Amino acid sequence: MCTMMNDRAFELTSKALMGEQLTDEELKYLQKRDAKYKLVRYMYLEKVNAGSPSPEVTNFHFTPGDGFDEMPTIDIVNELVKVWNQIRSGEIKAEPLDFGDAS
Repeated sequence: MCTMMNDRAFELTSKALMGEQLTDEELKYLQKRDAKYKLVRYMYLEKVNAGSPSPEVTNFHFTPGDGFDEMPTIDIVNELVKVWNQIRSGEIKAEPLDFGDAS
């Protein structure tokens, strides 16, 4: 399962945010990665909400990991659904993130 953001994606995103010019190849890479991310999100929401009269999950984001570019889209979706099912069944305990800001 993917766990850390890809160094190349992070580097190119940072470069673009700093106002540096990206090459056509760099832009194409980021566009392809963004399209795959959106597809994974869409497929995940469809799978976890399938057959439900009211959606259990309405918004979902994740951090693509190192293997994101190479891993088949359906494998990523299936792994994410597997984790969701493990959380729902209590097999994995989800803990809220604490940023120390008392919110």
